[in-house]
Amino acid sequence: MKPNQIFNIKRFGKYANCSLISNYRQTILFWGAIWFAIFAFTLLDIRNPHSYWNHDGWIPLFLVVFYISGLLYTGFAFPSFRNKKRTLTELMIPVSAFERLLYEFVEKILVFIILYPAIFYISSSMAVGIRNAIPFGAVHTEVNGLTTFPFETISFEKLTANLEPGLFVMLLILSVLGFVVAFAGAATFRKLPLIKTIVVVGLLFLTGIGYVYLLSEKLKFRHPWIELTEHNITEQQGFMIGTTVFAIITLVALAFTYFKLKEKEAS
Repeated sequence: MKPNQIFNIKRFGKYANCSLISNYRQTILFWGAIWFAIFAFTLLDIRNPHSYWNHDGWIPLFLVVFYISGLLYTGFAFPSFRNKKRTLTELMIPVSAFERLLYEFVEKILVFIILYPAIFYISSSMAVGIRNAIPFGAVHTEVNGLTTFPFETISFEKLTANLEPGLFVMLLILSVLGFVVAFAGAATFRKLPLIKTIVVVGLLFLTGIGYVYLLSEKLKFRHPWIELTEHNITEQQGFMIGTTVFAIITLVALAFTYFKLKEKEAS
């Protein structure tokens, strides 16, 4: 295949522009739903002046909404492949499988990871501002010497302050891996892609756990070099190994997605 049949910047730009115009309503609705969910849950969390919002109480909300909304967003990538008629129309567009993959990856994963923190900050700050402006009789409050009211806007420094740099990178790559797996499922399954992906990955995960347990416990598959390696690996080396493994699996999942797109073109 010629290089320009794999990727062409002008063709990719036209395809990206066309896709954005075609799906902008769904995209706006999705981000609007995320904004409203963050706003509503923030107000619920700070409904009283004794909330732990000022003391990292916002971090669980940030992470839960991040993973749930991210999986939903990536799990319904390639919207044109949800029915046969739209699939045929999509495949008639003169664009390569790699360009389709790249566009969806950038929009559904990279843009989401970059844009989500900004949306969370803006939405939660609006909720905090409204709550502070309407205190419902609350006054400056301290619990165990810690100020709980008025509420403060979030600081992302607190999110990573207690994390080692290696651990943060590993968790970030793991998050990308989770989104890419849902992304691959969206290219594989036509109906209910996210649910089917969760079921398949869950079964594979449980099978792997059972297999490791069988080897390590039932068959006593435990060699001295394994224990020696565990004791000689530093924390940072462990993070690096985990990051490398997750990155490799992510690349494999992306390659799988690419070949599924090529399979749809061939069929």
